This record gives sequence, C-alpha cells and structure tokens, in this order.
Amino acid sequence: MKHIKKKQSNIGVHGFTLAEVMLSVVIVGVAIVALMMLFCAGTIANDYGNDLSTSIFLAEQLRSMTDQEAFGNLMSYNGNTYNGVDANGNPVAGLERFQQGLSVQPVNPADMTVYIGPDPEAAILTAAVSCGGTQITRISWLRIR
Repeated sequence: MKHIKKKQSNIGVHGFTLAEVMLSVVIVGVAIVALMMLFCAGTIANDYGNDLSTSIFLAEQLRSMTDQEAFGNLMSYNGNTYNGVDANGNPVAGLERFQQGLSVQPVNPADMTVYIGPDPEAAILTAAVSCGGTQITRISWLRIR
C-alpha cells in the first residue's frame, strides 16, 4: 500500500505578515529615536545647570573680593573684568572660559538714586558673569560706608 501524504492546510497557522513586521520595526525605531533625543536634551539641560552653578559661584567670589576692601577703594573696581578668578584674584583652574565683570555705582542711601559728588555714602555693586559672550547670571548688593 502506498501512502500518500496529505497536503497540509494553512488554516489555523498563526504568523505575522511582512507589513505587520515592517510596521512594528518602524514603531520601535521611532521610540528609540525619541529616547535618544530625550538623552540629548537632558545632557544640554545638565550642561546649562552646571554653567549656572559655576557662574553664581564666580559672582559670589567677586562679592567676597569687594567685601574685603575698604569702602573708599570700591570705585577702583568699577569696570574691572576677570576670567574665572576667586575672591583673592587667583585664577580658578578650568574656569577661564567664564568672564566676570564688576560695576560700582555710587548712590544716595536715602532713596537709592544715582549720587554725583565727591564722597558717596553708599554704592551698588553688580557682578555679571558670562560664558561665550552670553550673560548667565547677575547679582547686585549694597555697600554702605
């Protein structure tokens, strides 16, 4: 007796079509690209946060520098610029790319208007820190004789 093999039917066999596989690959690819863009945005935000923290530190260093000076010597700091220095005027390694600027404006302590005269009683000092030509932070404080 001769056995004849019966042709198997595809009925009941489960699988994916080529279109379904291609669609799933596109969806997974879009998800991976979105995750990579998220990592990139996070890195940029982290870099800006690092620059902001560093610039606040450098502005506070200028404030400490002027706190050590007598009131009569403050006007000599007006318009001075530095590149990443600490309160003693020493360069801080790795922070040379930051530019620190200091301005001193004599004011009338009674109403904080600009004072024009030989012997001011108060001054507003402003430290501005920038990196790459873009100002990152600015702080101001009042010094009274």
